[in-house]
Amino acid sequence: MPPRNASTRRLPAAAVLALALLAGCGGSRADHAAIEAVGNGYGSVNERDIRAAADLAAGEVAAAAAARGAPAPAAVAPVAGAPTVPVPASNAPVANSGDSTPGGNTASVDAPTGSVPAGTGAACTQQLSPVVLGQTLAVSGLVGATIGGLRNGLSVWAKDINARGGLQCHPVQLIQLDDGSDPARVTANWNSMMHDRGAVAMVGGGVPIAIAALRTAAERDRVPVVGGDVTAEDWVRSPYLFPTGGAPLTSYDGGVIEAAKLAQGPRKAGLFYCVEASICTGLKTNYPRSAQRAGAALGPIQAVSLTQPDYTSECQLMKAAGVNTLFLGLDGSASIRAVRSCASLNYFPTISMGAIGLSAAASADAGLRRNRTFLGSGVVPYTTTDTPGIQAFHVATKRYAPSAPEDQQTLLGWASGKLLEAALAKVSAKVRAGDITTQMILDGLWQLKNEKLDGLSPGATFAKGAPAKAIDCYYGLRLDVHGFAAVNGSKPVCF
Repeated sequence: MPPRNASTRRLPAAAVLALALLAGCGGSRADHAAIEAVGNGYGSVNERDIRAAADLAAGEVAAAAAARGAPAPAAVAPVAGAPTVPVPASNAPVANSGDSTPGGNTASVDAPTGSVPAGTGAACTQQLSPVVLGQTLAVSGLVGATIGGLRNGLSVWAKDINARGGLQCHPVQLIQLDDGSDPARVTANWNSMMHDRGAVAMVGGGVPIAIAALRTAAERDRVPVVGGDVTAEDWVRSPYLFPTGGAPLTSYDGGVIEAAKLAQGPRKAGLFYCVEASICTGLKTNYPRSAQRAGAALGPIQAVSLTQPDYTSECQLMKAAGVNTLFLGLDGSASIRAVRSCASLNYFPTISMGAIGLSAAASADAGLRRNRTFLGSGVVPYTTTDTPGIQAFHVATKRYAPSAPEDQQTLLGWASGKLLEAALAKVSAKVRAGDITTQMILDGLWQLKNEKLDGLSPGATFAKGAPAKAIDCYYGLRLDVHGFAAVNGSKPVCF
């Protein structure tokens, strides 16, 4: 199937209800519920909660419009059966999603168009047609609690870009669906967003376990996945996956390197790797390189499950082997249990992990802090403040998600949106002349060379028909009793 051109279709009205993104994912419980109710039908929520989230959205959009000197948003009358969601009058129609009600009505309305000055940095004086973007990620199920920040980060980016006039003057409408790490749901979410709701790209994919399903869909339809968890090697093996920064396995190397520096006596590195995901097999295969780069002898490599209630026998093996640097290829909750099991044996190795494995909530664990835990990441540590890219992230999260904790996953979601923003800046003249299409996004991505995203990334380089260039760099983070810190500041370590 050739790349689809959004200009040949009318926007499905079901997509428009994803304007619940304006209520965000980072604020109240009502914000979260509204997005689930309007976005995927997996959850249930009463109309009062939806209206509360919508009222918050309307206020923020009105404030942003006033700051730009634009007219304030107006409420649009809903189609019968749809919740009332105020949106800017020039943005998009409102209709019944039909997600959770069999046989629900779905209408299509032509999107408004207009002309604006051409040029990457030209101010938006008129809104163009909306652009629909999709995100599938695990919010529930295995690793859901660990990577859910990706949703928050991308939602904050969408609200921020809309407050600045839109994506090259096109208001962003974001559909965010939970896949629970189920490959079948990843495929269903993709088909719903791309084939039924008019999305032109997937952004911020959070599928560390179900990456194969996402990759298959992207390659079949020739639609880009712009940024995401970047945990599996698939991110640098497919011409339709576009990572935001350093190569996945290099990030894992970085965690081991930084942790091994604290070893007492001869360095020896061991590994717990999960059996639930292909990325864990990649960890197993790559771990001898990680140990070598850390200057450590290779200790036991042990298969475990994310659902194990106890890891005492595996900890005993590592302790007997003299392992003083232990990599946990697990999610946050399993890592907490593993450290607790080791502590029961009076065994306290320094821990290393991939940054995607440790959420803000899990990082509060006393055991992970006591042992000292080191993470490697493909994008700059979220704790830094000294580059324009990270400064913009902190300002936007404080404004649009003030009650949600920042973590590395939130930054990955934000960076995914910024990567798309950078790509469309390369083709701004075309983008400002009509609808945003899948082909335009691909053309822009293929023009990105050593794109650092204002200091968020060590560089991203793409070429037509080829997988992303694997950037052999990482950023280091440390978690201890004082909290998170950037080991090397905002500077990447590159090989």
